[in-house]
Amino acid sequence: MNKKIALVTGSAKRIGREIVLHLANNNYQPLIHYNQSANDAKNLKKLLFERGIASKIIKYNFNNINNVKKFSSECIKKFGTIDLLINNASIFIEDNNLDNTILKNLNINLISPILLSKHISEYMIKKSSGNIINIGDAACLNNQWRKFSGYTISKMGLDALTRTFSKNLKNSVRMNSINLGPILKPNNKKIKNLYKKNYKTEEGISAILNTIDYIIKNKKINGQIFNIDNGEKLMINTN
Repeated sequence: MNKKIALVTGSAKRIGREIVLHLANNNYQPLIHYNQSANDAKNLKKLLFERGIASKIIKYNFNNINNVKKFSSECIKKFGTIDLLINNASIFIEDNNLDNTILKNLNINLISPILLSKHISEYMIKKSSGNIINIGDAACLNNQWRKFSGYTISKMGLDALTRTFSKNLKNSVRMNSINLGPILKPNNKKIKNLYKKNYKTEEGISAILNTIDYIIKNKKINGQIFNIDNGEKLMINTN
């Protein structure tokens, strides 16, 4: 059986890395995207090679929204096709209403995924098959954090992207979202006490991977948003 090709953005470490490892065990050849984590990307590629799985890596800074079309073409050329796109790359930084940090959040978390989805889906439509999954954030949608307006707006936009693009794509190409609650603590150690609690990482990762499998296998699912947040969106925010 021929392996399918999966492009997972921001996949050199953390949740993206776990997604790549899972897909690699389920008949996918991964295209590992990174920006600053070159060593992590190379180590992941080496680990997959040791397991008998061929993968490739590609570097791109999604803050550069002007060349996403060119990047999309380069991604397709790596394996000659893309069957699955997972928009996972994201930054999580305070903006304090400063222009440059607001724009950086929007560029990386929203505008680049929009453009990448547009160009990759155009290719998928031509071959009449494909899946796009956006990784969002359920926690910030329920509790809008002070000083993180750019991040919150960008994640709200991903929901709108899923609902609108799923209507524009042909039925053979589907787009869905997975919105996460607290799974891993932020990398930035300066951001303290933002998450009141973290769910058990192992259980949280398993829930993400199971949901990805569910979306891929069920061809009637399109334009849906799945929340993996332990029911946080149902709780009243008293902060």
